[in-house]
Amino acid sequence: MADSTKMQRLREKVALKIKNLEEMGKKRKEQLIEKSEPIREMGRDLKEQADSLLDIRNAHITTDTLWVARPQCTWTLRAKTDVIGDLIHLHTGNESGNPSDYYMTARPKMTMGVTANYRGISLTLSLSPTKLLSDISDIVSSLNYYSNRFGGDLTLEKIDEFDGRTGLVGKSKRLDNTKLRSFTASGYYVFNGRRFSYPAVFNSTWVQKRSAGSVIAQANFNWGRLTMGNPTEMDATEYKNVLNRISMRSMSVGVGYGYNLVLPPHWLLHLTVLPSFMFWRNYELSLTGDDGNTFSEKIPSDCLNLHLTGRIGATYSWERYFLGVTGVVHCIKTGRGKNISVIDTKWKGRAFFGIRL
Repeated sequence: MADSTKMQRLREKVALKIKNLEEMGKKRKEQLIEKSEPIREMGRDLKEQADSLLDIRNAHITTDTLWVARPQCTWTLRAKTDVIGDLIHLHTGNESGNPSDYYMTARPKMTMGVTANYRGISLTLSLSPTKLLSDISDIVSSLNYYSNRFGGDLTLEKIDEFDGRTGLVGKSKRLDNTKLRSFTASGYYVFNGRRFSYPAVFNSTWVQKRSAGSVIAQANFNWGRLTMGNPTEMDATEYKNVLNRISMRSMSVGVGYGYNLVLPPHWLLHLTVLPSFMFWRNYELSLTGDDGNTFSEKIPSDCLNLHLTGRIGATYSWERYFLGVTGVVHCIKTGRGKNISVIDTKWKGRAFFGIRL
């Protein structure tokens, strides 16, 4: 009997302590809510002010809404995967007339990320599985801005590993320690921005309702320095000059055309071709002759030196969801016919899936 009484008292004490702890937890929760209320109020005020500014901005309609309009939803969430690559081909000849071809391909770089867009304001977080899962020291950074009227691409490359070969007198050799440092900037202006939308294809922040195209003007700047590694087991008697480095600088302008094809109710297809012509260029080779001395030689050119930009895309939409692929290619070609020429092709592919809320 005494034992049962003690157990009863123990249970009552435990229940009382649990009750006290619950009351303390409830009071602390109320205190936290009370202390956080000013912060919540500040957040609501900031959101209201931001919405007011966005209302003012969006009230200024710059498009023909029968062709191009903003999404009716306020949030657009998108997951994306980017793959970036670079391919360089140099064709030249030495003093004896023997041709030399250098083919260099950078290992493709992959990044994965998510983008949140609120009424036209975007935030993107990305990471590179290539960097995380390997010891590759290459760095490739790409920044794109697309609006209905103007935009462009910026690409910065630091590449220390190339897969390639060099053909000298018919023999192919691997290239070691080849390094590239480059910067490419391209800007465009769309003449029919009221009915044609780049963002509808490339960042899903606008909606293309009807098919439309536009003449597009573009300007480009390219800077690069390619340091050549020594071909493995190369016999020095096979050729006259050894290529050490290529310096590449150019500016170009051009006009092209882009078209968005709407295939109701789900598909949007896109194609752009933008040829630009160099009005300034400075391409230079650093060579070592058979006497062991190093000298520089400017790359002569024909009248036709091109920076060709191509963009392609396809988007499939249903209900609140969409998925698609896009691609951007910059092909820079300069030189003099079969005697000496440099072709640098930079490309970027993207696959994405998103939802509008």
